[in-house]
Amino acid sequence: MRTGSAGNRIIKAANPGSETCLSSCKSPEATDLFRSHPDSAWKMANLMTKQPLVLAQVFTLILFSSFSGRHVNGGQDGATPTATPVPASTGPSEMEKSTIYLASGDDIAINTAIRSLPAGGGRVVLGPTLFPVSAAIVIDRDNVELHGISTATTLRLTDSANCSVVVIGSTETPVARIVRNIVVRNLVIDGNRGAQQFECCGGPCDQGGLSHIRNNGITVRGTEDIFIRNVITHNCRSGGIVLEKYCRRVEVRDFESYNNEFDGLAAYETEDCTFTQMKLHNNRSAAVSFDWRFNRNLIADSQFIENGSQGIFMRDSVGNQFRNLYINDNGEQGIFIAETREIADSSCRDNRFDRIVVRANKTQGIRVNDASCVGNVITNSIVTGNRSENISLSTQGMLIGADTVTQ
Repeated sequence: MRTGSAGNRIIKAANPGSETCLSSCKSPEATDLFRSHPDSAWKMANLMTKQPLVLAQVFTLILFSSFSGRHVNGGQDGATPTATPVPASTGPSEMEKSTIYLASGDDIAINTAIRSLPAGGGRVVLGPTLFPVSAAIVIDRDNVELHGISTATTLRLTDSANCSVVVIGSTETPVARIVRNIVVRNLVIDGNRGAQQFECCGGPCDQGGLSHIRNNGITVRGTEDIFIRNVITHNCRSGGIVLEKYCRRVEVRDFESYNNEFDGLAAYETEDCTFTQMKLHNNRSAAVSFDWRFNRNLIADSQFIENGSQGIFMRDSVGNQFRNLYINDNGEQGIFIAETREIADSSCRDNRFDRIVVRANKTQGIRVNDASCVGNVITNSIVTGNRSENISLSTQGMLIGADTVTQ
C-alpha cells in the first residue's frame, strides 16, 4: 500500500478550514476493530471523534472492503457484476485510491475536496447529513468518485442559488475536454425549485458563460465512462438528470426522480449508454425526453408514471432498445415518437420496444407522429386503456408489430 499524496488518505473535516486528520497507520487496534465489524463502515465513522488516528485507518479499510466490492469495476469478492459495467479506470487500484471523508460541510468543502485529490484521482465520501449547495459541485477531472451514505446524504440547493446541484464534465460551452471515469452514487439531491428564479445558471438561458447550463439535479456534459447509481433527484428547476454535449458509455441505475419542473431524465447527443432500474414519476413534463442524437442506448426495467406530459418523448433517436417498461397514467401520450421538423434527418428510426406495458395515459398510448419515423418495432407488449387511442399512427404500418400488441 502506497503512502503519501497518492496513497490512502482520510481527511475528516467538519467544516471548510476545520482541523483535518490523516493517518497511514496499521495499528493492531485498527485491525482488530476492522475484523470485528466487517460490514459496518458507518459505525466506525461515528467513533472518529474519540479515536481519530486509529479509526481513520479503520474507516479506510472498511470503506475499501464494503464499498469497493460493489464498484462497477468488479462485484463483491471479485465476482463479475451482472450489470453492464463502465470500463475500469486506468488510475490507482482500489486499495491505493486516496479518500477524503467529509462529515459535514457545503459546496465549498466538497469542491475543495475534489480539487485536493491527487493527479490520479480518488474518492470523496460525504457523511449522512444535509450539505447546502450555493454553487454547483463540479467534477471536471478524470477518475473521481463522489459517494454519500445511502439516502441519508442530501445535497440541497440554497435559496436563489440558480445553478445545477452537480455538474459532471466541463462547465465551458463548447466543452473544453472530455471527462472520463466518474462515479456518483448514494445521494439525495433536492433542487429546491420553489426558491429558484431561473431555469439556467445565474439568469436567462443561453446568454453566454454558465447560462448555457440548465439548473438540473445532475448535469452531465461531454463525458465518457460515467456511473451514476442509487441517486434520487427531486424539485429541480429544470430536470432531474440531463446528459448533453456528447456523452458516451454512461450508466444510470437505481434512479428515482420526481417533482421536477421539466423531465425526470433527458439526454441529447448521447450514445451507447444504459439507463435501468428507474422510477420517474410526478414530473411536470415527461418522465424521459430524448430529443437530439440519442442513439444505440438501452432503457430497461423502469417505471414512468403520473408525469405531466409523456412517459417517453423522443425525436432524433435511432437504434435504441426499450425493454421491460411500465408506462402508466401520464398526462398526454405514454410514448410520443416524432421528428424535429426544423432539423433535417431528425426522425426516430429503428428503435425496438419489447415487453412494455402502456396503460391509462390521458391521450394516446403510443403516438407515431411523422411518416419519417420508420423501422420501429414493438413486441410482446400490452397497450390498453388509454383515453383517446391505444396506438395512433400518422401512416398505417409505421410501427412494426403493432397488430400483435394486446389491446
